[in-house]
Amino acid sequence: MWIGSIKWNLIVASMVGVLTFVFSFVNNLFLGSLLRSLVAFLLFFSLMFLFRFLAGKVIGRENRNMFASEDKGQHIDLVTPEESAQRQGQEGGKKGEQPPSADFSQFTPSDFPHIARDGKDHIDPEEVARALRVFSNE
Repeated sequence: MWIGSIKWNLIVASMVGVLTFVFSFVNNLFLGSLLRSLVAFLLFFSLMFLFRFLAGKVIGRENRNMFASEDKGQHIDLVTPEESAQRQGQEGGKKGEQPPSADFSQFTPSDFPHIARDGKDHIDPEEVARALRVFSNE
């Protein structure tokens, strides 16, 4: 029914209270600033209850396990992807299986036509059009 804990109420209300005190102290007396920051603290403390309740209703009971914090941050995976791939390869080698190899027998590198320049600044438009057709696969 509720999302989070009362810790969130305290954090948000404290931040608002401190900011209210700082900005109010510039133009008001100490006691007036303290009173305004206390009112802001109490207001936001109670508004956070409402916000947490509505957030719990929106999220629903079935999706609440996404916000469970019991096991979050308890496990750090220090294995890089390369290490995990090597480990899988070693495990596959132990079982007698060979990792799949890629077949590159049909691979041919691209052979793009070159536009010949004869030292002039003029390039034949037909050659440029032919090169563009090759690049755009038309």
